[in-house]
This record gives sequence, structure tokens and C-alpha cells, in this order.
Amino acid sequence: MENFKHLFSTYGYARTTSEDKYELLEPWIQWVSIHTGKSYAEHQIFRLGDIVNHPELKQLWEIGEQKGLKVGAVSPFNAANNLKRAVFFVPDPWTQTSPTGSQTLVQLSRAVSAAVNDNANQKLSGGALLALVKGVLKYVPLSRYVHYFSLASKFKRKMAKPAILDNVLADTFIHLWKASQPDFSSLFLNSGAHLQHHYMYNSQVYSGTQKNPEWYCPASEDPLLDILKEYDAILGRLIKLDCRLFIATGLHQNPHEENTYYWRLRNHTEFLKLVGIQEFKSVVPRMSRDFLIECHSVAQAKQVQERLEEMSIPGSDEKIFTVDNRGESLFIELTYSQELNTGSFINAGKQNLGIDLFKYVSFVAIKNGEHDGIGYYIDTDRKQAPSSINPVKNIFSEIVSSFG
Repeated sequence: MENFKHLFSTYGYARTTSEDKYELLEPWIQWVSIHTGKSYAEHQIFRLGDIVNHPELKQLWEIGEQKGLKVGAVSPFNAANNLKRAVFFVPDPWTQTSPTGSQTLVQLSRAVSAAVNDNANQKLSGGALLALVKGVLKYVPLSRYVHYFSLASKFKRKMAKPAILDNVLADTFIHLWKASQPDFSSLFLNSGAHLQHHYMYNSQVYSGTQKNPEWYCPASEDPLLDILKEYDAILGRLIKLDCRLFIATGLHQNPHEENTYYWRLRNHTEFLKLVGIQEFKSVVPRMSRDFLIECHSVAQAKQVQERLEEMSIPGSDEKIFTVDNRGESLFIELTYSQELNTGSFINAGKQNLGIDLFKYVSFVAIKNGEHDGIGYYIDTDRKQAPSSINPVKNIFSEIVSSFG
């Protein structure tokens, strides 16, 4: 991986620190800290997508725009598009904020969101597929098609779809950057974290005792190494743009040494009505097993919370859902982590509902990695050493200082 080697040998890297509590070690919290220069205690953004409710938090792109800079972003994690003159802005797949750009770019943004959020169900609408194809035709150079065909030929491998997604995002970013020449722009890629989270046990450098089942990820595959090779190639193309690069991970991951399954509801609205939750404003799927319910009142939200929190599977002490109540809105995680099979009926308190949970969920993954608050950071304007350790929020001031 020559480009990683070049960056490390030329510029070194520094370490960043994050929150003290494990429940706060979520990338959608750390990246808000990078975008705003504030710790969680200061910005209070706990949920993915909640940034849209806090326009008072000034993000990097808004500050750049206020200084007269041309700014753009592709897939910034948990970031709101509050810009007036963005040259391009493609939201992450989970944050409900408007994209900025051509009709093709807007359609591509929505198609990527659909592809990511429907990943557990392995489905994609014809419209979303057409938008992805149009986006690839416009933003991916012909010289890159051979590489895409190579990735597509590996479609049954775990790294293929995530790698294709991040390559599309990177190619789109580079095309937009060359076309608009922004003064400050950002690209966020998440597939490496996803593959690390779900397939770390398959890595050549994992030395623990856990092992993924062959049906889940064959021993011959190393998805983490595969995606790092993709990132090395992307880094090489970014280096050729000949501009100052800030590269940050926000967090890193350690092996998760327990047997933990991830499940996701297939149809959130259908399931909620099935278990007797009829009245709510909306339900919005988030990353992996999470979803957001907006209710009509605080009292109604409390009723929904109580209903979800009383659900369990007979024979297990583990609840199915964990709920974060913020008044009229509920952020829910499907946290049941054991294996499910046909006949996994739901109890609500002591009452058996006669509903087989297995029929209403999709298997997402077996958890392989867990978050660690130490992150890593490179700035191609200066050389740093691993002994340099700073709060992750300080990356914000480093970037802002480059605005002049």
C-alpha cells in the first residue's frame, strides 16, 4: 500500500482522543465534534441525523462559506446542509438534509441512501438502480470501468458492494472537485468501518480466539485487507489533486470477543402496527439496527417506549429494544444480540403476542469490532508523531485555521 506508506513516512500521524463513556463512542458523535469543534458535552448530538435540529451549531463548511470560500462535501457524517452557495453537497445516507447539485447528483444521492438503507433486505428499486447507473456514467471516468467490472465480478464477496459504494463516492467527489475547484471540501467513506465492524475476525492481523462461521464469511476472504487496498488507491488519486489533505479516522476499532448478532426490522411501520403501536407521526430507519419514531405528543411517546421496552424473547433475559426518549421522539436500537430462528416468539411482559420475530427481521451481521476512542490524524502541511495526542474536536480548529 504505497500511498499509505508515503503519507506515514512523509507526514507521520497524530492520535486523537474522544469521549470517556463507551456509549458516546459513536462515529456520528465524534464527527459532529470534528465538524463543530465541540465535545459531546457541548454539542449534545447523540443520535445519527439529529444535527438537522441544531442550526445554531456552525459547521466547517458554513464557516468556510462565511469567509468567502467555495465549499463542497460528499457524504459528511451526521452533517446538515445549511449552506447558501455550496458548489456541491451530498448528505450521508442517513441524515435527512437536502443535497445540492445537478439533477443527476441529487438523484444519485437519494439512490445511494436507498441502497445503504435497504442493504439488509438486499433490495433496490428500479428507480434507484437507474439513478446509480446514471451517476456512474456521469461521474466515473471510462478508465475506471475495468476496476468496477473487477469489483462486480467479486459480487458474492463481502467487500464487493461496500467497495463499489465508496469508489462511486470517491469518483463523484474527484469529478466534482475538478469541475468546481472548491477552496475547502470533504469526503467521508464508511465502508472500511463497516467491514471492520463485521469481518475483523477474518483479518490476517486478528490474533484472538473468535472465528466467523464459513457461511458468514469464508476463511479465504479478508474484507478488511481488501478495503484498505481500495482506500490506498483512492488516497493516491487524492494526492494527485495537489492540495492540502486532512485525513482523520475519528475512532478506531478493537476486536469484540463475544458472540453478538445484529438484526434489523424488515418493515418498521408494519412491525410497529403488528405489535399494537398504531399512532405515530413517522418512523425513519437509521444505520444498521437503529430507527427513529416521531410521535404526536410526549404522552404518546412514553406509551410507545413502554411497549417496546417490555418486549423480550422467552428464555432470554435480554430485551429486544433499547429506547432513548427525547420527549416526542424516540431513538430505538434493536439490541437483541442472540441468534434468532423460526419460533422466536415475542413476549410483552408476561403475555406471549404470538408474533415470530424471526419473520420480521433481516440478519445484518455478526459483530466483530467495537469502538475505541483513540483516532488517527494526518495533515499534509506538517509532520506529526504518534506521541502527539489531542482531543478529536481540535481537528476543527486545525482546518479552520487553514481558511485564512
